[in-house]
Amino acid sequence: MLKFFKSKNLQSVKHGFFGRSGGLSTGIYSSLNLSEKTADSAVNICANRALVMDELEIPSQKIFFPNQQHTNKSVFINKETDLDNIKNIPADAVITNMNGIGIGILTADCSPILAYESDSGFILAIHAGWKGALAGVCENALNSLKDIGVNIRKFSVAIGPTISTECYEVKIDFVEAFIKNDPYFENFFIKKNDNYFFDLTSFIESRFNLFGVYDIVNLGLCTYGNPELFFSNRRAYHKSERDFGRMASIISL
Repeated sequence: MLKFFKSKNLQSVKHGFFGRSGGLSTGIYSSLNLSEKTADSAVNICANRALVMDELEIPSQKIFFPNQQHTNKSVFINKETDLDNIKNIPADAVITNMNGIGIGILTADCSPILAYESDSGFILAIHAGWKGALAGVCENALNSLKDIGVNIRKFSVAIGPTISTECYEVKIDFVEAFIKNDPYFENFFIKKNDNYFFDLTSFIESRFNLFGVYDIVNLGLCTYGNPELFFSNRRAYHKSERDFGRMASIISL
């Protein structure tokens, strides 16, 4: 059975943060792996995507996942967009106000972000790992919408399953990279016994707050600490597994 989570502030639009259960994949990809960038069977991935689309009542051919590369780039989808032409463009945020199409991102520790602004009808899906978040993927997506007249302060934002702070230990050079960018960023690290831990979701929330966006729901679900529910890149590394599955987070008007 598919397991997915919804956010209370996005109830007026179709959306879901899917976990790892309910699919057809096996082994380390068990069972709802959605990523074509794995060694999983293409048949299983296609079937898994169909299951997700059926759950959200979106035609399976009307779903777009960007070519995630930990960038700060966004892609816009409108009625003139050829999805086949843009699917290989490196991007980690997708923006649209078209009805009947699902936009989504794939994660396995990074933050999946879904957002909706009811007046303009724009929806937004962002993949934000530490690299993209530090590079400004959230800010760039919001600026793109601001440039076309969207009142971004009215966005409702949800942050789905993400590696939690207590499971996200980092090295001092990681911390220094953030502080070099802005000394204030030191506030998003917790130090325990000379070890540093990064609060990714709070950092992301702060990026939205810069734009006056405060309707933010963090589902507070840890990917690393819930192996029965979620895939985790870091957990797979610690277990010396050769790869890991990716989960889908999708929003649609």
